[in-house]
Amino acid sequence: QIRSHLPSEITVLIRVNRSELSSFKDYDRVNQIYLKPDYPKHHPNTVNANYSVTMNAKYEVLQMAMDLGHVNTKYIAWLDIGCLRNMLEEKRRPKNNTFTLEVPLDLEDGKVAFTEVGDRDALKNLSPWEYIQQNQVWVAGSYFIAKKSVMLKFIKSYQKAVQVLLKDNMASTDQQVIGSMYSPQMIKEQEVEIQTYRCSNGQFGLYSSDIQYFCLPYVCKEAAELRRANQTLQLA
Repeated sequence: QIRSHLPSEITVLIRVNRSELSSFKDYDRVNQIYLKPDYPKHHPNTVNANYSVTMNAKYEVLQMAMDLGHVNTKYIAWLDIGCLRNMLEEKRRPKNNTFTLEVPLDLEDGKVAFTEVGDRDALKNLSPWEYIQQNQVWVAGSYFIAKKSVMLKFIKSYQKAVQVLLKDNMASTDQQVIGSMYSPQMIKEQEVEIQTYRCSNGQFGLYSSDIQYFCLPYVCKEAAELRRANQTLQLA
Protein backbone atom coordinates (compact mmCIF):
# COMPACT_ATOMS: atom_id res chain seq x y z
CA GLN A 1 0.00 0.00 0.00
CA ILE A 2 2.80 2.43 0.88
CA ARG A 3 4.34 2.01 -2.58
CA SER A 4 1.05 1.71 -4.47
CA HIS A 5 1.60 5.03 -6.27
CA LEU A 6 4.77 3.64 -7.89
CA PRO A 7 4.96 1.38 -10.97
CA SER A 8 4.07 -2.15 -9.83
CA GLU A 9 7.12 -3.70 -11.49
CA ILE A 10 9.57 -1.97 -9.13
CA THR A 11 8.14 -3.49 -5.95
CA VAL A 12 8.45 -7.18 -5.14
CA LEU A 13 7.04 -8.54 -1.89
CA ILE A 14 8.36 -11.97 -0.91
CA ARG A 15 6.79 -13.82 1.98
CA VAL A 16 9.33 -16.05 3.69
CA ASN A 17 8.73 -18.65 6.36
CA ARG A 18 11.51 -18.41 8.88
CA SER A 19 11.89 -22.19 8.79
CA GLU A 20 13.31 -21.67 5.29
CA LEU A 21 16.15 -19.51 6.62
CA SER A 22 19.34 -21.10 7.90
CA SER A 23 19.82 -18.24 10.39
CA PHE A 24 16.89 -19.52 12.46
CA LYS A 25 18.45 -22.96 12.67
CA ASP A 26 20.96 -21.39 15.06
CA TYR A 27 18.19 -20.47 17.52
CA ASP A 28 18.74 -23.36 19.95
CA ARG A 29 22.49 -22.79 20.06
CA VAL A 30 22.11 -19.05 20.63
CA ASN A 31 19.44 -19.62 23.28
CA GLN A 32 21.68 -22.06 25.15
CA ILE A 33 24.40 -19.41 25.26
CA TYR A 34 22.00 -16.74 26.52
CA LEU A 35 20.64 -19.00 29.27
CA LYS A 36 24.05 -19.23 30.92
CA PRO A 37 23.87 -17.31 34.22
CA ASP A 38 27.25 -15.65 33.68
CA TYR A 39 26.60 -14.52 30.09
CA PRO A 40 26.26 -10.71 29.80
CA LYS A 41 22.64 -9.54 29.77
CA HIS A 42 21.98 -6.67 27.35
CA HIS A 43 18.29 -6.74 26.47
CA PRO A 44 17.34 -7.76 23.83
CA ASN A 45 20.75 -8.31 22.23
CA THR A 46 22.05 -11.07 24.49
CA VAL A 47 18.76 -12.12 26.07
CA ASN A 48 16.31 -12.75 23.23
CA ALA A 49 17.67 -15.41 20.88
CA ASN A 50 14.88 -14.75 18.38
CA TYR A 51 16.01 -11.15 18.09
CA SER A 52 19.62 -12.12 17.45
CA VAL A 53 18.90 -14.71 14.77
CA THR A 54 16.48 -12.30 13.11
CA MET A 55 19.30 -9.77 12.82
CA ASN A 56 21.45 -12.47 11.21
CA ALA A 57 18.63 -13.29 8.80
CA LYS A 58 18.80 -9.79 7.30
CA TYR A 59 21.95 -10.74 5.43
CA GLU A 60 20.46 -14.02 4.31
CA VAL A 61 17.36 -12.41 2.78
CA LEU A 62 19.54 -9.82 1.04
CA GLN A 63 21.39 -12.67 -0.65
CA MET A 64 18.07 -14.36 -1.40
CA ALA A 65 16.83 -11.25 -3.21
CA MET A 66 19.95 -11.26 -5.39
CA ASP A 67 19.87 -15.01 -6.00
CA LEU A 68 16.25 -14.82 -7.13
CA GLY A 69 17.16 -12.16 -9.68
CA HIS A 70 15.03 -9.40 -8.20
CA VAL A 71 17.85 -6.86 -8.00
CA ASN A 72 18.57 -5.34 -11.39
CA THR A 73 20.63 -2.42 -10.15
CA LYS A 74 24.38 -2.08 -9.64
CA TYR A 75 23.96 -1.48 -5.91
CA ILE A 76 21.86 -3.07 -3.20
CA ALA A 77 20.96 -1.83 0.28
CA TRP A 78 19.32 -3.06 3.44
CA LEU A 79 16.92 -0.58 5.03
CA ASP A 80 15.16 -0.85 8.37
CA ILE A 81 12.09 1.27 7.62
CA GLY A 82 12.35 2.81 11.09
CA CYS A 83 15.44 4.70 9.92
CA LEU A 84 13.13 7.17 8.20
CA ARG A 85 10.45 7.45 10.87
CA ASN A 86 11.29 11.13 11.41
CA MET A 87 10.01 11.87 7.92
CA LEU A 88 6.50 11.21 9.21
CA GLU A 89 6.74 14.53 11.05
CA GLU A 90 5.00 17.29 9.11
CA LYS A 91 8.05 19.57 8.99
CA ARG A 92 10.18 16.80 7.45
CA ARG A 93 7.58 15.20 5.20
CA PRO A 94 8.73 15.43 1.56
CA LYS A 95 6.63 17.03 -1.16
CA ASN A 96 4.11 14.61 -2.65
CA ASN A 97 5.14 12.17 0.12
CA THR A 98 7.85 10.74 -2.14
CA PHE A 99 11.62 10.67 -1.92
CA THR A 100 14.55 8.74 -3.37
CA LEU A 101 17.66 7.18 -1.87
CA GLU A 102 20.76 7.02 -4.06
CA VAL A 103 24.35 5.90 -3.63
CA PRO A 104 26.49 8.37 -1.64
CA LEU A 105 28.52 10.51 -4.02
CA ASP A 106 31.84 9.45 -2.50
CA LEU A 107 31.21 5.74 -1.88
CA GLU A 108 34.13 3.65 -3.13
CA ASP A 109 33.07 0.74 -5.34
CA GLY A 110 34.87 -1.97 -3.36
CA LYS A 111 33.47 -1.02 0.04
CA VAL A 112 30.23 -1.42 1.96
CA ALA A 113 28.85 1.73 3.57
CA PHE A 114 27.49 1.96 7.11
CA THR A 115 26.65 4.70 9.59
CA GLU A 116 29.42 5.02 12.17
CA VAL A 117 28.03 5.00 15.70
CA GLY A 118 31.12 4.50 17.86
CA ASP A 119 34.52 6.05 17.23
CA ARG A 120 36.68 3.57 15.36
CA ASP A 121 39.91 4.64 17.07
CA ALA A 122 38.36 3.95 20.46
CA LEU A 123 37.06 0.52 19.42
CA LYS A 124 39.65 -0.86 17.00
CA ASN A 125 41.53 -2.85 19.65
CA LEU A 126 38.49 -4.52 21.21
CA SER A 127 38.22 -8.29 20.98
CA PRO A 128 35.01 -10.03 19.85
CA TRP A 129 34.22 -10.89 23.47
CA GLU A 130 34.66 -7.26 24.54
CA TYR A 131 32.26 -6.12 21.81
CA ILE A 132 29.65 -8.52 23.18
CA GLN A 133 30.39 -8.16 26.88
CA GLN A 134 30.31 -4.35 26.71
CA ASN A 135 27.55 -4.21 24.06
CA GLN A 136 29.73 -1.96 21.93
CA VAL A 137 28.58 -0.64 18.55
CA TRP A 138 30.93 0.54 15.81
CA VAL A 139 28.45 0.71 12.92
CA ALA A 140 24.65 0.68 12.75
CA GLY A 141 23.04 -2.36 11.18
CA SER A 142 19.87 -0.52 10.20
CA TYR A 143 21.05 0.65 6.76
CA PHE A 144 23.98 -0.37 4.60
CA ILE A 145 24.74 -0.27 0.90
CA ALA A 146 27.28 -1.68 -1.56
CA LYS A 147 27.70 -2.98 -5.09
CA LYS A 148 26.01 -6.36 -5.42
CA SER A 149 29.31 -8.19 -5.91
CA VAL A 150 30.76 -6.50 -2.84
CA MET A 151 27.66 -7.20 -0.76
CA LEU A 152 27.80 -10.89 -1.62
CA LYS A 153 31.39 -11.07 -0.35
CA PHE A 154 30.45 -9.17 2.79
CA ILE A 155 27.48 -11.46 3.47
CA LYS A 156 29.66 -14.54 3.09
CA SER A 157 32.18 -13.13 5.58
CA TYR A 158 29.42 -12.12 7.97
CA GLN A 159 27.86 -15.57 7.99
CA LYS A 160 31.25 -17.17 8.54
CA ALA A 161 31.91 -14.84 11.48
CA VAL A 162 28.57 -15.77 13.08
CA GLN A 163 29.56 -19.43 13.03
CA VAL A 164 33.06 -18.74 14.35
CA LEU A 165 31.59 -16.81 17.27
CA LEU A 166 29.01 -19.52 17.99
CA LYS A 167 31.76 -22.11 18.04
CA ASP A 168 33.41 -20.01 20.76
CA ASN A 169 30.11 -19.70 22.66
CA MET A 170 29.53 -16.08 21.67
CA ALA A 171 26.47 -14.44 20.14
CA SER A 172 24.74 -11.06 20.01
CA THR A 173 23.28 -8.88 17.24
CA ASP A 174 24.72 -8.06 13.84
CA GLN A 175 26.21 -4.85 15.20
CA GLN A 176 28.45 -6.76 17.60
CA VAL A 177 29.22 -9.38 14.95
CA ILE A 178 30.41 -6.69 12.53
CA GLY A 179 32.55 -5.11 15.23
CA SER A 180 34.04 -8.54 15.89
CA MET A 181 34.74 -9.08 12.18
CA TYR A 182 36.99 -6.02 12.16
CA SER A 183 38.64 -6.72 15.51
CA PRO A 184 42.37 -7.54 15.63
CA GLN A 185 41.48 -11.23 15.95
CA MET A 186 39.38 -11.41 12.75
CA ILE A 187 40.16 -8.43 10.54
CA LYS A 188 42.74 -10.25 8.39
CA GLU A 189 40.00 -12.61 7.17
CA GLN A 190 37.84 -9.78 5.80
CA GLU A 191 37.83 -9.21 2.04
CA VAL A 192 35.61 -6.14 2.15
CA GLU A 193 36.42 -2.82 3.81
CA ILE A 194 33.77 -0.74 5.52
CA GLN A 195 33.34 2.91 4.59
CA THR A 196 31.67 4.81 7.40
CA TYR A 197 29.53 7.92 7.44
CA ARG A 198 29.07 10.04 10.52
CA CYS A 199 26.78 13.05 10.84
CA SER A 200 26.95 15.92 13.30
CA ASN A 201 24.22 16.62 15.83
CA GLY A 202 21.51 18.67 14.15
CA GLN A 203 22.47 17.65 10.62
CA PHE A 204 19.39 16.89 8.49
CA GLY A 205 17.37 18.23 11.43
CA LEU A 206 18.10 15.11 13.47
CA TYR A 207 19.50 14.92 16.97
CA SER A 208 20.88 12.53 19.55
CA SER A 209 20.49 8.82 18.78
CA ASP A 210 18.51 9.53 15.58
CA ILE A 211 21.44 11.19 13.83
CA GLN A 212 23.87 8.78 15.51
CA TYR A 213 22.19 5.71 14.00
CA PHE A 214 20.34 7.04 10.94
CA CYS A 215 22.98 9.20 9.26
CA LEU A 216 23.58 7.18 6.09
CA PRO A 217 20.00 6.94 4.76
CA TYR A 218 19.74 10.73 4.98
CA VAL A 219 23.10 11.05 3.19
CA CYS A 220 21.61 8.87 0.44
CA LYS A 221 18.45 10.98 0.34
CA GLU A 222 20.59 14.11 0.01
CA ALA A 223 22.62 12.46 -2.78
CA ALA A 224 19.42 11.97 -4.78
CA GLU A 225 18.35 15.57 -4.17
CA LEU A 226 21.75 16.93 -5.24
CA ARG A 227 21.70 14.89 -8.43
CA ARG A 228 18.24 16.14 -9.33
CA ALA A 229 19.25 19.72 -8.58
CA ASN A 230 22.32 19.34 -10.80
CA GLN A 231 20.21 17.94 -13.63
CA THR A 232 17.84 20.88 -13.31
CA LEU A 233 20.75 23.33 -13.53
CA GLN A 234 22.08 21.60 -16.64
CA LEU A 235 18.67 21.84 -18.31
CA ALA A 236 18.25 25.52 -17.41
